[in-house]
Amino acid sequence: MPAKSFLSFAIKVIVVQAVTYLVVGSIAYQLLTKPFYTGPDPLFASFMRTETQPETWGHVVTWFLPANLLRGLLMALALCPFAEAWLGWGYWKRCLSLAGLYLVFGFWAAAVAAPGTIEGLVYLRPEFTPAVHLKVQPEIVVQGLALGAWLAGWVAPRRKPEAEPAT
Repeated sequence: MPAKSFLSFAIKVIVVQAVTYLVVGSIAYQLLTKPFYTGPDPLFASFMRTETQPETWGHVVTWFLPANLLRGLLMALALCPFAEAWLGWGYWKRCLSLAGLYLVFGFWAAAVAAPGTIEGLVYLRPEFTPAVHLKVQPEIVVQGLALGAWLAGWVAPRRKPEAEPAT
């Protein structure tokens, strides 16, 4: 992929990743996971910075956007070698393959003990019940599908309608 094409591709991946992460994460936080971060028994506060701890929350505020831009760039670099084949596929195949890669490699099969991952099911303490692991799933599934749908439509070349054969 030429540098100019990669730059355009990378910018699109970065934007899609950052926006879907922020929007879907914000909605899931309000509807599903906020009690894990705040309240009387904030399970995630034992290992994460939360807004209830202003002395550490400033780090999140400072680094949230740069971290997500870097995540998008890394995703673009990882997808780049496959772009030629991937861009030749139809929309739904592109969409579902991207969503699948994001969900499987980026979450479920990731080598990190986090709520919702296979490693998390094995290594996290018993306080992380199956209900906790299930409650984080909608966020990652919706973000993966949103990322796949938006990126699949945005990066693919627009196909021109085929002209009618001359008679």
